[in-house]
Amino acid sequence: MSKTTKSFVAGAAILGFAGLIVKIIGAFYRIPLTNMIGTEGMGIYQVAYPIYSTLLVISTSGIPTAISKMVAEKTAVGDYRNAHRIFQVAFRVLLIIGLITSLVMLAGNRLIAQGLGDEMAASSIMAIAPALFFVSLLSAYRGYFQGLQRMVPTAASQVVEQIGKLAIGLYLAYQMYLTGGPAAGAAGALLGVTLSEVAALVLLIGMYNRNKGEIKQDIRQSPRRHILSFRAVLRNLAAMAIPITLGGIIMPVAQMIDTAMIHGRLEAIGYALEARRTLLGILTGQVNTLVNMPAVLTVALSMSLVPAISASVAERAPVAVRTKAETGLKLAILIGLPCAVGMYLMAEPILSMLYRTGTADEMAIAVELLGVMSIAVFFLSIVQTMTGVLQGLGKVGVPVFALLIGALTKVVVNYILLGIPEINIKGAAISTICCYSVAALVDVVMAARLSHMRLRFGDMLVRPLLSAGGMGVAVYFVNLWARKLIHSNTVVTILAIGVAAMVYVFMLLITKAVRPADMAYIPGGAKITRLLCRMHIWKTPRKVKGGNGR
Repeated sequence: MSKTTKSFVAGAAILGFAGLIVKIIGAFYRIPLTNMIGTEGMGIYQVAYPIYSTLLVISTSGIPTAISKMVAEKTAVGDYRNAHRIFQVAFRVLLIIGLITSLVMLAGNRLIAQGLGDEMAASSIMAIAPALFFVSLLSAYRGYFQGLQRMVPTAASQVVEQIGKLAIGLYLAYQMYLTGGPAAGAAGALLGVTLSEVAALVLLIGMYNRNKGEIKQDIRQSPRRHILSFRAVLRNLAAMAIPITLGGIIMPVAQMIDTAMIHGRLEAIGYALEARRTLLGILTGQVNTLVNMPAVLTVALSMSLVPAISASVAERAPVAVRTKAETGLKLAILIGLPCAVGMYLMAEPILSMLYRTGTADEMAIAVELLGVMSIAVFFLSIVQTMTGVLQGLGKVGVPVFALLIGALTKVVVNYILLGIPEINIKGAAISTICCYSVAALVDVVMAARLSHMRLRFGDMLVRPLLSAGGMGVAVYFVNLWARKLIHSNTVVTILAIGVAAMVYVFMLLITKAVRPADMAYIPGGAKITRLLCRMHIWKTPRKVKGGNGR
């Protein structure tokens, strides 16, 4: 393996590990936050956060990727002077973008809050507005370090960012909730986001200054070449960053439209502001948090598939490309199905275990929403995994197109269903299923066409369904039996989840839904394969290629 390849693999591993930590922290952050500020507070929080997410995409989606690519191209030929010039130009551009977006949120906080249907969110919008400035500067440093093949600064700053959001955000949310109620609690949580970005920026500035001597030495040793003009760098940045940014902005914009539509359509059928906040808080603070948790597994799978398929494409190995794409889809189904079944059957005990606030009526609504949204988990798993397959095939625009079609479908279905009194907030949950099912269908069809993978119904769907069904039966009876003997919901829920996991694995083995070749993309998969072969559960495979388990 060449030095460059080793550097890439090591960098991918560092960012992948940091990404998983960030995802796990992020997944669990909203559970204690919801318990602190309540569903009404989360409803206010969710008005402000999607605006931040949308504007954040502009400064953090495309430009850092463009910086890293342009810097990497220059450093590859020893032109460290122009590599640093790219960083300097991008830093100024991002500083201006960050300043403008922050000022827009600060100055227009009341108008934005009114436009989205909740004036109480104005203070939350103000609290998070400065974060856009700091995260823009963060993006410039991250892009530069990544272009130099130094992934530790980006990884470290991401972890600091999430830990800061967790610790500072929860502390401020709690303190401000005690003195000012739900609106103040939401503002405190979002102020924590701003301060966490400051902490991450300070860390990166420190790392940059520590490496400044080495950076200057590289610049001095660079051959004297034409210094890129500001306009040339800006033109190249824009050419690469704009398409990526447009793709990244789809879901945040859809979330903003979703928030405004929930308020507007529910108001039209007679829901008061406080009731609308509570319903939005239940959906976004409780249900969506749980639905997104399995993403930790499918994002890891997707990250593993991208380099694996890219390598096979580069080697002109169509059979390997097809096999890896098929395995990716199958593993997505194997992950998504049990999570969907488990959430559907265990909706009430899981919600009762994690969330301690809210009335009995609010809990009933959350249970119903999670039961509906559990179906979305299955399709979301496929979307994320097939995105990795398509990116590995070099078709980065296809997942963007699929998600755009899904998002448009969501808006239309949302508008229709939210206005029906008998459906109300459930319309948002149903529209999410429509969004991800449409995107999944487009992704699978395109991936099948491009990789020539065979969609084997029995192997990919029937066996996993039998396994998930067997697991569901076990969960139902364990839950029924255990509640007669044990009076702690937490103990029974954990017991049922543990039994479910063991039964599911057992069912996968006896139905032969999982085979040795499928283990190549699971961390430690090769070790698990060898163990099962020694136990004579599987026959010894000739070779398990690729993946993290090698």
